[in-house]
Amino acid sequence: MPEVRTVQSVMPDSLPWPPQRTRLYDARWRAALHVCGADARKWLNGMVSANVRDLAPGRVAPSFQLDPKGHVLAMFEVLCTASDCFWLLSDRGQLPGLMERLRKFVFISKLQLEALTPEWGALWLRGSAWRGAWEAAGLGSLGTLAEGEATEAEVEGGRVRVVAFNPGGVAKAEIWCPAALAERLRLKLAAHADAASEEQAERDRILGGEPRYGVDVTAAELAQETGQLDRLSFTKGCYVGQEIVERVRARGAVHRQFATFDFDAAVEPGLAIERQRAPVGRITSATPAGAHWRALGYIRAPDQAAGTEVAAAGACGRVV
Repeated sequence: MPEVRTVQSVMPDSLPWPPQRTRLYDARWRAALHVCGADARKWLNGMVSANVRDLAPGRVAPSFQLDPKGHVLAMFEVLCTASDCFWLLSDRGQLPGLMERLRKFVFISKLQLEALTPEWGALWLRGSAWRGAWEAAGLGSLGTLAEGEATEAEVEGGRVRVVAFNPGGVAKAEIWCPAALAERLRLKLAAHADAASEEQAERDRILGGEPRYGVDVTAAELAQETGQLDRLSFTKGCYVGQEIVERVRARGAVHRQFATFDFDAAVEPGLAIERQRAPVGRITSATPAGAHWRALGYIRAPDQAAGTEVAAAGACGRVV
């Protein structure tokens, strides 16, 4: 994602959220790691928190990379492109560290691990009618592509891979293809969607309550503290960090929880969140949202109920 962490004022290109029309982002901050080989499935299943063992070609699963103590080292999506090939869809800032850590565990010859070349580009379409924008641009039909699925298509003389997600309850398509083709697609789609800047993309993810690694989630967080249980498999067997994940689940709770907040005045990352004048959490991201400010952060588990009144640097707020 973009480097912007806090949007200081309402931007000229500010668009409503959720999108009233399909929104188009030039997702140049995205990157992918290619894992392929006869041993790729078994090996990757032991490295990440998603169930790669049962992931069928054309399916995608959100995942973490954890350390042995259950802390989050990376966030990404695992896309199965063939029975023995996978893409790890991530951000450019995460990719070097993710690759370096995974390479330390490559002890077998029937496995290749490499970054997708910079010649590839990514676009995002967001909004419930994104398929309509795609078809209106004359790019063909993607059929009944559903959340958690991916497909390949011949578009404009090149191969395009489209992955469907639904983060924060707002449908999204991530489109991967060679960079030159991505630019042609962007120009065609811009006639049928609202083009959004990188700053707008950052604002939208905060409004949508979507945590970002390196900002809202770091190696200080346990997996369950982030609230993203869809990135954890409790059935696939052993993987790095699984022992702590299972221990947390057995105890039934974590001490703090990722949450969304609304404040009546400007707030910023790093501010303490208070309840009855006692610190109970901290803000990690914030952006203006009309007459109020939307913030993401962590709060003590006993105080996480929706509607709980909180404060930050004099601004009154509540848990959303």
